Amino acid sequence: MIFGKIIHLCQDNYGDITISDDRGVRSLYFHDDILQSSMRLDAPGMLIEDYHQAMMSALLFRPAPRKALLIGLGGCSLVHFLMHAFPACSLDIIEIRQKVIDLAHQYFFLPAQNTGLRIFCEAGQNFIRRRKVCDPKYDLILVDAFEDDGPAVPLLETEFLCTCRKHLAADGIFAINLWNRPKDNFPAIYRRIQEAFGNNTLKLLLAEMFRNGIVFGFNDPPLFSDLHAIRAEARRLQGEHAINFRKYQRYLYWQNFK
Repeated sequence: MIFGKIIHLCQDNYGDITISDDRGVRSLYFHDDILQSSMRLDAPGMLIEDYHQAMMSALLFRPAPRKALLIGLGGCSLVHFLMHAFPACSLDIIEIRQKVIDLAHQYFFLPAQNTGLRIFCEAGQNFIRRRKVCDPKYDLILVDAFEDDGPAVPLLETEFLCTCRKHLAADGIFAINLWNRPKDNFPAIYRRIQEAFGNNTLKLLLAEMFRNGIVFGFNDPPLFSDLHAIRAEARRLQGEHAINFRKYQRYLYWQNFK
């Protein structure tokens, strides 16, 4: 369902794109009126969607990223958050749909000129495959790319996942947004990610079923042994970024260590 006033409606080779405004919030919808992302017009750097906030739980383990890769631009939610929270962080953004990039400039305040921002119109698996081992590593790789009925299949393949791991810094973090519906077979996809990252993974399910499931991949086992320190970091980050990191910290602990 689309909320608010529709301000733009168009199509490209991948399907419908709708943009609406509702009480100061601008939202991007794809085919079948599926909400992709939302942005507060008066505070673009504030994350509204629960799953975007959950993806940024990566900051519990890598609190000050210097270089990040985003696969899937959408309505620029993660881009604006990172630009606002970490202005010195350089961002590479990969988006397969040129129309989405154009609309991001026109409606979602994506800067036309920014020395720390590079935008590539291509498939995420192609971009990551053509990078060289000697290229600078990423502190964060964030994957939020969907097809008609779920996460983009090529971005779930073992080759892509393993290649992403190769391009992470030693203490870098990979995060991917998935769906947790029965037909999505989240457990099978999670096992595949575990294999690619040598079992150095965490899952963060936002509900038991029919909701988003976030998976984090690490080069080394995530440091969750000092629960007191993790709680303190969650409180600190929550004060800085207006995100309920304490909630996600508890979810991570209950879902992975209990």
